[in-house]
Amino acid sequence: MKKITFLAIACLINYYGFTQDEKKIDSLLKRIESKVSEKEKINLNVLLAKEYSFSDSTKTSIYAKKAIMLAEEIDFSEGIADAYYEIGWSKIEHSAPYREAIKPFELSLKYSEVSNYYSGIINAFNGLGIIHKNVGKYDKAVNFYKKALKIQEEQQIDTDLASSYNNLGIVYKLQGKYIDALEYYNKTLQIDLESDNKNYIAGSYANIGIIYKMSGNYPKALEYYFQSLKISEELGNQKYIANNYNNIGGLYHEQNDYQSALKYHLKSLNMRKQINDKKGIATNYLNIGLAYSALNDHEKAYSYQLKALELQKELGNKREIATAQINIGKNFIEAKKYSEAIPFLKKGISASNEIETTDISISGMNLLGESLLELGKYQQAEKILSESALKAKEIGLLKETGIASENLAKAQSASGNHKAALKSYELYHTIYDSLLGEEKAKQISQLQIQYNTEKKEQEIKSLAQQASIQSLELKQANLSKTIYAAIAIFILLIAAVLFLINKQKQLQLLQKSQNIEQNLLRVQMNPHFIFNAMTSIQDYMNKGDSKQAGLYLVKFSKLIRQVLDNSRNEFISLEQEINMLENYLSIQNLNREYPFTYSIELEEGLDAEEIAIPPMFAQPFIENAVKHGITSVKGNAKIQILFAKENDDLIVKIFDNGIGIKETMKIEKKDHRSHAIKITEERIELYRRMQKKRIDFDIKNLSQGTEITFNLPFQYI
Repeated sequence: MKKITFLAIACLINYYGFTQDEKKIDSLLKRIESKVSEKEKINLNVLLAKEYSFSDSTKTSIYAKKAIMLAEEIDFSEGIADAYYEIGWSKIEHSAPYREAIKPFELSLKYSEVSNYYSGIINAFNGLGIIHKNVGKYDKAVNFYKKALKIQEEQQIDTDLASSYNNLGIVYKLQGKYIDALEYYNKTLQIDLESDNKNYIAGSYANIGIIYKMSGNYPKALEYYFQSLKISEELGNQKYIANNYNNIGGLYHEQNDYQSALKYHLKSLNMRKQINDKKGIATNYLNIGLAYSALNDHEKAYSYQLKALELQKELGNKREIATAQINIGKNFIEAKKYSEAIPFLKKGISASNEIETTDISISGMNLLGESLLELGKYQQAEKILSESALKAKEIGLLKETGIASENLAKAQSASGNHKAALKSYELYHTIYDSLLGEEKAKQISQLQIQYNTEKKEQEIKSLAQQASIQSLELKQANLSKTIYAAIAIFILLIAAVLFLINKQKQLQLLQKSQNIEQNLLRVQMNPHFIFNAMTSIQDYMNKGDSKQAGLYLVKFSKLIRQVLDNSRNEFISLEQEINMLENYLSIQNLNREYPFTYSIELEEGLDAEEIAIPPMFAQPFIENAVKHGITSVKGNAKIQILFAKENDDLIVKIFDNGIGIKETMKIEKKDHRSHAIKITEERIELYRRMQKKRIDFDIKNLSQGTEITFNLPFQYI
């Protein structure tokens, strides 16, 4: 059953954030007591309200209201607008229900528009955007942010330009538009670096790190997180330090290192408790719960997730309320307590529907469908999963569409609706094929090339240093400067040429590897095989043999999953390889005029769970035996597969009692040579070159049949 993993919540660091400055507060208080104009006194009160907005909401309110009172006496609308803005911002920062912050921002906008106070209008639009973002109304948030940005561009106001860029980056991240988010975060960072504002630089580094994490570039994400953490520690900014701990914990969670994730989330929690950051504490509770759930400690997971839910209810953040409820439901599913999961999932779906957060709703519906399926409530499961698959497909959530369609097919098959089940499996297969398509492969390849390029650049730096040392030695030997320069340049040129050659070779190897793996995947899941399997299943349905049809439908689904999942890894366990071959041979035997017998044997003493093997090495040759070798054997056709150990080698033997290799080759020449076998030969050669290990491959023509032998390096997972 496909499980849905809710990722640890990352802390987007808001661009307005800064720490309270006691010296600055003392200076402002002294200036208020001195002889200053009324307008300056109003502005000083607003600045005091701003200084306290992150630490003491009561004092923010006191100074802001004092500023409003003084500003109303002299009809100073700009001062009133700024004061209301600080009240609104303090409410957001101190985790008040977000709806309470709307009114101060609307009043700030109203007074700003009275006097064409553009900075005030920009701030109010950004504030309203943040509120709508926090309740999941992303399109409205984007609308407010773009209104602010438009005024800034028209009036050429650069002061808060970084804030507007940052806000758009945050909402695009939440919408899953990572390219747009990265574009705006980089614009923000550029302004921060130019102004040398350390707090803002730390915030931008953290936000860019989150985008790299969500995009799957973990080394780059960690690099940006630690840059942010370093600056935050230098500044003593506890809020940012806690945010970075949380983000680093989320990154470890993403990489399945749950103990390290727990360590950083607990560090973040302790720091947030010290500064009474309720919103952050709720996030930590949820993430700690997720870590415990992943560690199969479901009681502790439930305890922390319940704390998160209660605190989010207190704060009135509906998006996080929905997320917490659905995560509690997921925890119950993992503990196989399906009945207890359902009430939480239903509440989470309802809460997410209220704020139009369709992505959360779909995840909850998929989990609800899974629970109903496990409880044997097939019709209810079919109804909810049909709706989930449709919604996910409409908004382009490929992964969720695949999850929904897979479980939907199982529900339909269990309730006897096999034709609909077959259609759902076709959709599931198409989705997962898309997820592993060429574009993703190219992205992976680019990351690998980038890593190797950076490595080679370090080697060039080392060569350059050697060149410098040699040049000094030449100087000491009183050789002419011309000779020294020529030799140094010559060495650098050699280094550059070697780098370019090496880089080109590496690129070619990686690209060739990626192309071979992709081609092999296409060959193994070729449309002809899929069509034949589905036709055979359809035949069973037409004959009224629903039990047999359902059995093979499950086998076919499992085979597709195995091939797609295994193809992602350089090595899998021998047990996984054997399971895949079992399903493959079983389906190949469907509706054959002369069925064959097959056996897969493992030498005594070998542990299939511990032994590593490149995925799908033997399958192309087994396919060849089925399609050509034993086709003409009318009765008693056999395929035997043996895995054994010989010295330091894993031996894989494939035997069939068919027409033999010579006759098979004649057929292949006639029908063109097996594409899969050609790719496998290329794959063997590539392994030899990249891993520098011996791999032998031999085909023997027997008196009746063919024997194929692989000698692979014996290694453990």
